[in-house]
Amino acid sequence: MKRTMAIITGSLMLTTTALAGDINLGVKLYQDGLYRLAAKTFSENFNSLTPDEFKKIYKFMYLSFLKSNDLKDLEKLINYWEENLPDYNRGELLALELIDALKNGETIENAFPQEITTLPISEKIRFFQTLKNFNFTPQQLIYILSVAAKDLDLKGAAKESGFLSKALKIATEKNDYQLIDFIFDNFGRWFSSPEEELQYVKYLERKKQFADALIEAQKLYKKNPNPQSRLELARVLYLNGKCNEALKLLKNPQTEPEKYLKAWCLFKLGKGKEIPSVLGISVSKPQMPEKLKTLLDFYSSKFDFQNLKKFYPDLYLKSLIFSFSTQIPDNQTGDLNNLGYIYYERGFYGKALKVLEKAIQNPSSKILTPRTLFILGKLGSLNTNVGTVVYNQLMNSYQNTPYYKESLIPAAKIYLYSGNDLLALKLLKYAENQLQNPPSTLKNLEGIALMNMGKFKEAAKAFLTSRNKTGEDRTFEAFCLFHANNLKGTARVLKYLVKTNSVYPEVNEGRLIFTLKKLHRTGELGNLPFHTPLTKLMAAITSKNASKVEQLYAELPERERIAAETFLTLYYENKNPQKALSFASDVYSRATDEETSTYAKKLLNYLAFTSNNYATVLLNDPKFIVYNPENGITSVDTLISKADDLIEAGEYGKAYGLLKLALERTTLPPVRRSIVKRMVEIDLKEKNYKKALKDLSLLPENTQKDRDLKNFYRFKIYSKENRLLDAFNAAKQIENVNNVPAKERDSFIAKLANYYKLAGDKDKALNLIEKLITENKLKNVDYNDLVRLAIFTENQNRLDLAEKLINEAVKKAKTKEEKVESLFWQASILAQKGDLEDALINYLKISYDYPNVEPWSSTATYRAAQILEQQGKLSQALKLYEKAAKMKKGTEEGEIAREKVKSLLQRLKGRNNGEEE
Repeated sequence: MKRTMAIITGSLMLTTTALAGDINLGVKLYQDGLYRLAAKTFSENFNSLTPDEFKKIYKFMYLSFLKSNDLKDLEKLINYWEENLPDYNRGELLALELIDALKNGETIENAFPQEITTLPISEKIRFFQTLKNFNFTPQQLIYILSVAAKDLDLKGAAKESGFLSKALKIATEKNDYQLIDFIFDNFGRWFSSPEEELQYVKYLERKKQFADALIEAQKLYKKNPNPQSRLELARVLYLNGKCNEALKLLKNPQTEPEKYLKAWCLFKLGKGKEIPSVLGISVSKPQMPEKLKTLLDFYSSKFDFQNLKKFYPDLYLKSLIFSFSTQIPDNQTGDLNNLGYIYYERGFYGKALKVLEKAIQNPSSKILTPRTLFILGKLGSLNTNVGTVVYNQLMNSYQNTPYYKESLIPAAKIYLYSGNDLLALKLLKYAENQLQNPPSTLKNLEGIALMNMGKFKEAAKAFLTSRNKTGEDRTFEAFCLFHANNLKGTARVLKYLVKTNSVYPEVNEGRLIFTLKKLHRTGELGNLPFHTPLTKLMAAITSKNASKVEQLYAELPERERIAAETFLTLYYENKNPQKALSFASDVYSRATDEETSTYAKKLLNYLAFTSNNYATVLLNDPKFIVYNPENGITSVDTLISKADDLIEAGEYGKAYGLLKLALERTTLPPVRRSIVKRMVEIDLKEKNYKKALKDLSLLPENTQKDRDLKNFYRFKIYSKENRLLDAFNAAKQIENVNNVPAKERDSFIAKLANYYKLAGDKDKALNLIEKLITENKLKNVDYNDLVRLAIFTENQNRLDLAEKLINEAVKKAKTKEEKVESLFWQASILAQKGDLEDALINYLKISYDYPNVEPWSSTATYRAAQILEQQGKLSQALKLYEKAAKMKKGTEEGEIAREKVKSLLQRLKGRNNGEEE
């Protein structure tokens, strides 16, 4: 028996020793920062603890559970405590129960233990000391402190425990001025550390209690004379209007905040000339960076091919075209539309076809895409392989037949477009001798063949002797005249083409500007009707027409605006320094690369301080605004409100600076979201798309709403950049369309429908259109989107949808072109529905009221004639076909109309001149 008892006692002693060893291991693991392992060790030995053992190590236990986020074991600990030692350190237990409840999703209002107010002061201190181990949100801290502020003991406990100091530290780290101000509003002057005293001074500044702030700042600086307290005292002196005293403290500023505060003091005292030396601002005129100079030279019709190829590959190709260059670029250079055009004009038709087919797969320009389609239509209509085989056989074996002569010119054309210029030219010369009345196309084809061979004088002569030239023939004629050194002739032909808005408008306009500059006749540019933003700006800058550049300014794309602003800055440098400053400021805010930004900044400084207009540049400098001592005491909400006022006034640079400052001062996701949205909208207004994407990266992505909003703005930016595929992909990633800003939601849905249409997903496009119509949202859709979707639904035979879309477009049409276009498609839809009378009225209204708006007027006239013919009103139809034939003279449609006239005349003759009604 004794032996048995000895064994049992020994076993118990071993177990107790083992338990003690494990518990001690847990403590050591915790002390070494291995919280997860410590929590695991405590958890495994939890059930064997006696209350006395629990008291010794419970703190290590709950801290391990908290730090490793082990909620399950934390709850076991709380339950054990409540069951075995409910009155032991009750304040600490209540704090853990509060933390556990919050971790399980309860609100702070429901979780906060009201029992704490009934406990002794020592327990209240324990309660707050324990809460220090948990990271509360600012709103939770405000609630806890608001409860504490109402109870004298709790108020004292919050201070005594260090909880209040920790709350202030968190608020300071997060720049949460609402929480900081709440602490000082409710707890007063309770602090002791220099950092807390500094926050109190700043609090008094925000409350605009400048006199009290000055007293506190002076005390702080006297007790702790360090750079931070000196800077704060100088700031308070500034806010009290004592700039000279502030300057004494800032004699040798070292940090950026000190330098900018000194600059503000000098600014207030009217000593702006001293600011550059303080801020290290260079006031000498900077050298323009090579990239920007290359851009400005391009718009001045000076082409540095090497730098254009390096910095602006798309403009490099345009410069080759505009300068009549015979240089052949490689396949890797620039925009495919321009590359294909160069190949086409130089006679490399096979290469042109391949490049242009590739270009049309991703249409990106309203100016270049139709040109590419036009050329593809010409090249695609010729089957040169089949044609070469056929005409070779005909030429070699059937020379004595009537088909031989008739085939000479078609065969020459096939050989020409197959790349055999010499054979084509021989056939054309032979045809000229053999045919009694050779068609006008002969000389034009001869001119093209000679041009391809580099015989420009002979080619020019061939074009000049042609009786009937198309717009393309005249463009080639101008090219040949230039290389024949006939600049005046070149200018004459190009002027005609520009005035008649012929095919290849950008090519002809760019070449005319280049030619007139060579002739020193740039004064003539102001009277010519240029049609593309690029050539309009080039003409204005080349002729140094500053007022014209200013007129164009608002409609220009981002890069062109930088060129315009740089030109205007330099133009007005001596004539109007204030204007020059304004434009230089725009260059600075729009710059997308570091070189341009640095140059613009230096140029701003040079202009400002040499013309004594430093106030303009300083007050538009975002950094100067950020360091404004008065903004330093402004709340985030007030900064946003000020920025909104500036946005409304069009002062985007100042607004952007205030928003950047506000963003630095808040960590609250909803507030940051609203600030970043405003910053991106400013970037979009200024057409600074690269900067917009950079700012967009500041948007959080914590929730689906955030991600959808981010993708919406990506969609907007990519759409503005004509990156249609990227825009579509961003739009497709939006999971909930209700997360798109309400003001833009309907317009977005319409654009998304259009993208689905382009991608070939007709069902999705139709579903989105039906959603807009059933929810009565068409009034918020853009005119262009309404027309595009109306045409799409008409083609899908959804005439019910098409009619509603086009009717809304008719209401929204503002310009003459829009009114005609919308009336035309409305008539087309009515005709498809069988409402021929109303369709006829629309077509005739276009024909009578808008005779010069092409191609709508002539096409509407032709369609009206078709309806009248369909109704049997042949005499009336004949008149309209005759009118359409005249309007479309020289085109395929004109030929069709003329054939209709012949046909109707025969039919009317067959009726013995009978008149129908």
